[in-house]
Parts: sequence; structure tokens; C-alpha cells
Amino acid sequence: MAQRLHHSSLLVLLMLMACCLPGNLAVPDAQLEQPPAWPEGEQAYDNMVSLTEFGYRQIDSAANENARNWIASELEGMGYEVERQSFTTELCSNCQNIVVTINGTLEDDWRVVGAHHDAICYSPPPLIGVTYPGCTNTGAYDDGTGSGALLEIARTFSEWNGTPLHTWKLGWWDYEEWQGSGSPEDGGKGSLHFVEQQIPEDVNVTYINLDMFALNWPVPTPLASQLAGCDEEFWTLYMFTSPVDDWSYYEDRGLEVTQEMQVYAEWFQAHLKEINANLSHPEEWVRVIDDIKGNSDHFNFIMNNHTATWLRGQHQYIYEEGDACEQTPKHAQTDTVTTINTMAGGQANVEQGLQTGLDIIATMAWWDWQTPEMLEAQDQDANAQTGEAGSMSTFLIPLFWLTLLPVVFFLAKSSKD
Repeated sequence: MAQRLHHSSLLVLLMLMACCLPGNLAVPDAQLEQPPAWPEGEQAYDNMVSLTEFGYRQIDSAANENARNWIASELEGMGYEVERQSFTTELCSNCQNIVVTINGTLEDDWRVVGAHHDAICYSPPPLIGVTYPGCTNTGAYDDGTGSGALLEIARTFSEWNGTPLHTWKLGWWDYEEWQGSGSPEDGGKGSLHFVEQQIPEDVNVTYINLDMFALNWPVPTPLASQLAGCDEEFWTLYMFTSPVDDWSYYEDRGLEVTQEMQVYAEWFQAHLKEINANLSHPEEWVRVIDDIKGNSDHFNFIMNNHTATWLRGQHQYIYEEGDACEQTPKHAQTDTVTTINTMAGGQANVEQGLQTGLDIIATMAWWDWQTPEMLEAQDQDANAQTGEAGSMSTFLIPLFWLTLLPVVFFLAKSSKD
């Protein structure tokens, strides 16, 4: 924790130094380069369909292995060096995460985007988790939507030039799904393996989880749901994020919330809201709110002191709120491409729902890719503004830097010791 505190102090100092330069730190949008590529909902949809064609992707199955091999092959075709992170559990003898890395200027501050590639089938509430003979599904919504979208994000990043500020990692997790009421262990094993075994102690992570998010704004709530009592115009995209106000779910499970975690959570929620405002997403239908339920891979990141959000579509907690809005095919044989298309009112709507999430992640990433260039442009702008009238600044700015650099060096050295 001391190392992360040093790291945070270093970042704050660097921001302070940048803010003390003449000119504006925030470069106007007009000065940003246009990205050479942007993720497309249509491509993410096609990836989802391809994943369903492997069949029932339960852990330790041929379908699971074939699907992850296909993901790895697609990534290698994009030019990535693919890392296969194998692990075992009591129930899984052949589990594997697929991970790629885009190195950034900051090696100890990561942005990780993840989705799970496995699937499960068991009965829904009230007899939740009961498996039965012949119970299979193709995992289209849970989580072909997330895994397919993540492949499209990878394609987009592969076509971008330059170096991002942060190091980015994209991960396809195995064994997210709980194996049913007869299972001796919980799910979330793939992301847990990554968090516990693959993140060095001195690395700070901000995690974005994609799990069941295609059915969301601007996908209209279907007539069947409205007739059953749902009064919401669109399905909502929830961004369940590290809490700002209510940490009780995580504290009840042993998390000791620090001031640093609180600060990061407040920053991240504000950052996500800024991105949504930039994209003109309506707050009513694209909501950044405290996560108070866990229930997906982001849980493991938050429980290990990292900041995270979960992009999840449809509506909130039908069985608790008593509404008729949420109708999810997850964990059932009905989790198919046909079902999703029907629920969305057509393939085009599914693609638009995927696009909403893709736009959020790509905007966050593109701003990160632009940050080094923006700072360089800011430095050039500062030099251009320095003339005879700014001769005193020409003297004071280097002195300011020379005064603070030893402090920065000390903090950086301390974070590695």
C-alpha cells in the first residue's frame, strides 16, 4: 500500500508541474487527431455469432478450448503477441485466460478491459443453479457480447499509432461462471488468477468489465415487457463502478476501504460521466452508479484494491424490485443469437447496443493515446508563448522544475524500493 501511495503522490506532483506551465493543459477537441479506426458494433456482433458456433463453452470442454484458440488466432492475425495464462482449480484441469498487452508510457499503471469466454447452463430462480441432463447454451448474451466486443476493441487498438499514456491489457477470462448448486467452489476463477498472479504488487489497475451489455440504450424496451408492467422506454446500460457512497457490499466481504481507494473511485466515476457527456449519452439510460452487488469479474479487482466498473445491460434486479423490465436469457438454453435479436427488436438494435459500450471504451482509450501528444503540444505551445514579455517565465519555469525534480526522483525511487 505504501508503494501505491508513493505512486499516487508522484502522479499528483506531475500533474501539479504540468498545470504550472504557461498555456492551457487541456488541448481543445479540435486539436485532437482523428483516430485511424473506430470499433464497430456490426463487427462485435459478428464476433459474438462466431463464438456461439463453437457450442456449449463450459469449462474443461472441447468447445471452450476451441473458442479460446479461435480468439488467440484472431488476435495473432491482428499482430498481437498472445499470452496464454493457464490455471487449474478443483473443478477445472484445463482453464486458460487469453491476454494481450499494449505497452504505455506508464508501466506501473494499467488499464485492463476484460470479458469471460466461458458459458454455463442451469435453472433460473427460484431453483437457481440446478443443472440437468441436456442443459446447454451457446452463451450468446452471457458472454458472447462481451468477448465479441473485446475482440473488436483489440482490432481497433491494433490500427492506432503511437503509444498510450497507460499500459493497456485486454483479457478473455475463463471460468467466470459458477458451476451450479452442486459446485464446491465459486466462479470468477480466471479473473482471480489474473489479479492474484499476474499483477505486480506495485502496479495500479483500472478495470473495465464487459459482461452482458448488448441489450441497452438505444435498444427500446420490447412491447412484451411494457405490457407486462415495465414502464421504461429503453433498456439501460449500467456502469456498476467502485463505490463512492456505499461500500457495504465489499466491506461485508472483508475489504478495508482506504482513502486512496475512495479518491480513485470518485475520480473514475467522474471520468466515466465525462466520457458519457462527451458522447451525448442520456444519463437516464447510461448510468454510472455505485456497485453494490459484485456478481461478475470486476468483483475480484475491487476486492484487491483496484478501481473497476462493469458495463451491464437491461434493467436492475428484477427479483428484488418486483418489476417486469429485466428478461435475461443468461445461464439458460435460450441464450442464443435468435433470442437476443428477438428481445432487441432486430439485429440492428443489438449492434447499436454493442456500439454504446464500444464508444465509451474507445473514447477512454483514445484520450489516453492522445495524452502524450497533447502534453508535447502543450510544451511547444508554452515555448511559443514565451517571448520578451515572458522572459521571467523562461527563467522561473526551469527553476521550478529543477526544484521539484529531486522530489519526484525520490518518490519514484521509493516506489520501487
